[in-house]
Amino acid sequence: MLKILQIVFSIHSDGESYIYSTEMKGFSKKNVVISLFTFVVMQSYSSFILAEFHGTVTATNDYIWRGYSKTDGGFALQANLDYEFSSGFYLGTSISNVDFGDDEFNDRANIEVTPYIGWTFNLAEDWRIDLQWSRYFYDGKIFGQHADYNEFYLFLHYRDLLTANVSFSENFYHQGHASGEYGLTGRYPITGAIEFSTSIGYSQIKEILEYDYLHWNAGFTYSFNYVVLDFRYMDAVEATAPIKMDWQYDPNVLEPTFVFSISIGF
Repeated sequence: MLKILQIVFSIHSDGESYIYSTEMKGFSKKNVVISLFTFVVMQSYSSFILAEFHGTVTATNDYIWRGYSKTDGGFALQANLDYEFSSGFYLGTSISNVDFGDDEFNDRANIEVTPYIGWTFNLAEDWRIDLQWSRYFYDGKIFGQHADYNEFYLFLHYRDLLTANVSFSENFYHQGHASGEYGLTGRYPITGAIEFSTSIGYSQIKEILEYDYLHWNAGFTYSFNYVVLDFRYMDAVEATAPIKMDWQYDPNVLEPTFVFSISIGF
């Protein structure tokens, strides 16, 4: 099923400038973290001359995340800003609109903010490791529950052709249970501007979202100067028998669909 692309722009690293009319009343503790994050950046200002600054603005017809949609099948506006130092240390933040389909609840989340920090280093000439911590913040609740959580990532890269990844959250969606994610991504450059890529992943989350998910995708990416177009087929299945949950959030497993995104970066 081909979804209709609705182009709206935001600012965007497996799975976002935009003005919302909703009240940002859920950000009291988040503002503290963002302030601390800004403080660290300002304190490190003198070393920024050795850093690379990157920014990306992305519009996509769906925010697909590990076998389900974080925008209830609707469009997403995403943005990412980061600094990468010559030492391999990097930090940044991403933002996206979200919709978890909980319209009947008050104080529902509309925005996801994800600050992150990491370190990448070479193991050998063709091999590289990337370690990362991310914190997912929401401006409201998800089905009446606070859902902020940490996630820790390990990526193993072979050139720019193959990436294996493992991630872990000790308290996924703040629901008192751990989660795991395991994936493999392959890339093949067809021309200097066109690349084919595919990935498969397994989300170990049944204690939080009722099922584990097996998900995969394949598609083409076209790059021209600062613009990137991506057209991708995505699909997923429920990989385990269901577990009865108290939390009402039970996202529908992704049906076969096509996702199109437009990114502008520097």
